[in-house]
Formats: sequence, structure tokens, C-alpha cells
Amino acid sequence: MLIDQLTINWDRKLSELTFRDEKRGQRLMFTHDPSLFRPVIDGIHVELKLAGVDESPDRITFHFNEPGLQEMDLRLQALEGHLEISSRFTAAAACELNQLELFPADTALNMYDMVNFRNRHYTCQTWPELNLGGKGCETDTTSNDWQFAPHPTMFILRKDAAHLFFGALDIPKAFGMHFKAADNRVQHWRLDYGAPGFGLKLNKGEVFESTRFCMFLSHDHQEYETINKWTDILVARGMMSDPEKKQRFPWHMESLYCTWIDQVFRSEALVSAKLNEQAVIAATATIVMNESLVRETLSVIRRENLPFRTFLFDDGWQVTRGQWEPHPQRFPDFRRLVDEIHEAGMKAVVWWAWAEIGDEAEVDPSFLIGGGKRNRHGLRMWDYSNPETRKEYLEPLFHTFFSSEPGCYDLDGVKTDFMADKVHADMPVHNPEWRGEENYFIHFYQFFHSLMRRHKPDACHHGYAGHPHLAEFIDVNRTADVASSDVREHLNRALMLKSTAPGCPIQYDFHCFTENLEDWFESAISFGASAQVSNILAVRDDRFSKPRAADSTYYGLLRKYLTELNAIHGQKPPPCKK
Repeated sequence: MLIDQLTINWDRKLSELTFRDEKRGQRLMFTHDPSLFRPVIDGIHVELKLAGVDESPDRITFHFNEPGLQEMDLRLQALEGHLEISSRFTAAAACELNQLELFPADTALNMYDMVNFRNRHYTCQTWPELNLGGKGCETDTTSNDWQFAPHPTMFILRKDAAHLFFGALDIPKAFGMHFKAADNRVQHWRLDYGAPGFGLKLNKGEVFESTRFCMFLSHDHQEYETINKWTDILVARGMMSDPEKKQRFPWHMESLYCTWIDQVFRSEALVSAKLNEQAVIAATATIVMNESLVRETLSVIRRENLPFRTFLFDDGWQVTRGQWEPHPQRFPDFRRLVDEIHEAGMKAVVWWAWAEIGDEAEVDPSFLIGGGKRNRHGLRMWDYSNPETRKEYLEPLFHTFFSSEPGCYDLDGVKTDFMADKVHADMPVHNPEWRGEENYFIHFYQFFHSLMRRHKPDACHHGYAGHPHLAEFIDVNRTADVASSDVREHLNRALMLKSTAPGCPIQYDFHCFTENLEDWFESAISFGASAQVSNILAVRDDRFSKPRAADSTYYGLLRKYLTELNAIHGQKPPPCKK
């Protein structure tokens, strides 16, 4: 089969399946074991025996025998611009699927390295060095790096300017794609469905249809352009919404003010990307979050005529994570404060970490995964797959968030955070249809976004995920937690988000220092992004300086660049009402 200079050939005599670059006349991958997508059942690697091969100009189908399975088939189908690979089998008895071995161990990789987007700090690169030769590499697509969750199931293998893309078309009910190679040979390449005891349950006679994967060859393109081809395929085949048809509201694309760095500076904490340090920062920075700080920042916005139309309350407005009520001492009249923000001509958005629950939170255990089972971080989690959790907890919560009725907050949106490393096989959810990391996110985001819009048709979700199936439910995608003054971190994260969540507006997350601040604004302008400013009370010149009071020079710079950014998006927000 030939697909845009990628040839797939099965040689019966040599018993060799080869993937070849016809433009360069080079083979890229080959294996003498054609049992791709081989299942691991009840912890046992199934031994498959090739029973036959059917070939046509646009399809190769391998048939396998195995006593514990029935009708195990692997199909390689040539479609317009890409190869589709999938498998199916029938369970001979009730069993549990733990893995799909996508490519057999010892598959030869005549390529150089791999691209796997990961969240990284203190570097402008959005993927690590993953060499295939020598000691090789080990990587996966689970979101255990704590940001940009969930990661999409896809890799790019590279050989100079040739990119061999391999990624999911359907949404896997799995927990990441895991890869390890050394000496240019696969050691493992699999989809993880859960360790024994936590795998995907199959009934006797049940037919398992694998996730469909696509493979294509791309020449002389940037990695982001290769990803664009994948998302184009998803749109063309109706597997994701067309980003051009997504309704976007003007105020979503404007720059905004967020309280977080002002909270950090006031608490004299340090800006950090390390998770354990972030926990310490949160413990101190939330204490200073109160009505006084909000009114002080709102006063500066008014006095300095800073063109913000969104005011974002960050962590600390609530009692605790999981108990989403205004803190009674720090925010005794939260609705009055929101009304003041609205009277100033601004929208009000709150920080909302939807997954985990703090120990001090008072919650109904019937709404939790496993009745309150602790995850690997020692925290309880909501089970949003349970319709009772959605009906009895989330729907009333969002009514309180977004309704203008007395006793409600009349908010205009939420900022989601701390999403990664939350969905695991050993925390089984109520509804198995929500099973899998990506799958759970997509079900949940679709539900809460539509629920939010039911109350406020233009409500905004500020998220940070580079995933094509989530782009429809994220209204603004932020570059998130850059702890250095290296503007390239924002730029390359923005490029990653633009390709992996097409059509979703990008926002440069806050720049914490005055050094390179103009470069940060200029980069956002050049990219077409908006900006999130998070300090108007104090500034720090660099990471070694202490906070000092913001001055007229700083405010003048903010006015200049925020006006330019709003003009790019065709918006001219009225001056904040005095």
C-alpha cells in the first residue's frame, strides 16, 4: 500500500511487515512479528499464531488464532492521506484487558528520535530529548507531569526532516500510551488499560474493538504542522468539532487581571514551578486573599484606567478545595464584591480545581470515587461519572456560581487548575463509559461546559490543555505557570497549544518580573495571543529581587501594551468605571 510516499508492505516469504519512506528510498520500521495491537489478558501476554492474511490494494488484514480469544483480526487500511490501524477480538470467557501491545518488542526503528509533548519548566523546549538509538528513551502520554492534562495519545518519530506520525483517532478508554526503546528497537509500545485487578472488564462473547490509530508520513514540516495534519484528519472524519464553527465571545479573547501573583508577592512567597514548593506557596498566598486585596486591586485598575474587562479571583476565595463556598472570614459578602466588579464594567471569574478534595472539606462520600478512596496523592476525588454527583452536587453548585438570584454569586466563568495526574485505573469510576484519562476529561468537560452555558450563554472556561477533543470546551487556553523570565517558554507552549487544540484562543500566562516584560507583551502581540496580568500592586525586577510597589512607569507600560493587544482582537473595552 502506498499513502503519500509511505509504503506498507507485507512480505510473506520473509514474514516481514515494513513501513517505508518512498521519497527517500528508506525503510523506517519493520517487524517479523505482525501481531500489532496484541492484547494482554488477565496479566498474561497472549501468544498469537498467524492464521492467514488477506490483501488488497488498500487493505491488509491479518487473522490470528489463540485459544482464549475468538476472531482476532488486525486491519491496516489505506485512507485518504493516512493509514488506519485497528484490531478486534472476541473474548472466549469473562476476562480483563490490561494492555494492548501496539508494536511487538524488537520492532526495528530506522529513525533517530521521538517527539512527545510534555510540560517542562526552565526550558523553552516543549518536548525532551528522546533518542531511539543507544540507551534509547522511555516516555508516555499520561499527564504525570502535572500540567496540560490530559495529553493526547500520539507520538512523532523523526528522521531528519521526515516525520512518521502515530496517534489515536478515537478516544481511548486507556491510561496513556507507553513507549520504551533502545538500540533503535522497541522494548515496549503499548496502551495501558490498568494493572491486573483494575483492567477493562470484558464479558464472555463480548467483541472488543480497539482504538483506531492513524499513521502518516510528513516531510519538511515543523512538528506543529505535522500535528495540524492529524487534527485536520479528525475534523474531516467528524471525530472532532470544526474549530472554525466554534462560537467565540469577544470578551474571552481580551487580556485580563488575575490576583495570584499579587497574592504571592504580598505573602512574600517565591514564584516556583516545583510542585512541593507550589503547595507551600498556596498555603501562604491564599491567606492574604481577601476582600481588602480585591478592592485594593480594583481601585488601582480604576485609578490607572487599565483596560481590563475580566477580574479573576484565584485560589483562596473558597473555604478549601472541594468546598466551593466563599471563605466566611475573608469574603463575608462575596456577592457584593462580584456586584462591584460588574458595576465597574468587568466580568468576574473564579479559580476552580474540580478534581481533588482537601481533607478539611465537608463532602458527601456517596459523591466520591470509591466512597472516599484516597488517590496516589492521598486525596479524595469527586466521581463526576456518577449521575447523582452531577445532579445533586455539581448542578446546584453551578446554579450558585452563575445564577443572579439572591444567595448566588452571579459569576461569569471558571479557571480550571491542578487537573493532571488525577485519573487512574486504580480509582475506578461509577460509570465505565467514562473510563480512561482522556475519556473522563472529555465527558466531564462537555458536561460542565454545557451546564455553565445553561446559566450564562457566554460564560468562559479558562483552561490549559493541548488536546483536540477538548478544544470545543476550553474558551481560552493559557500557557500556564512559567516561573522564569524566558519569554520563549510562553511562545513554544503557545505553539504547542495552537496545534493540539486548534481554534482555541491562546493567552500568555502571567510574566512575574519586569525584566523582559516588554518582550513578553511583544511576543503575545506577534503571536496574536491575549495576556494575563497578575500583579498590579507590586513588581519584582528579576528572580533575585524582592517585591516593590508598582509605579507610574509600570502602569503606563501596562496601558500601552494592553491597549495594543485589545486592538489586535478588535476590541476596545470602555475605560473601567470609576
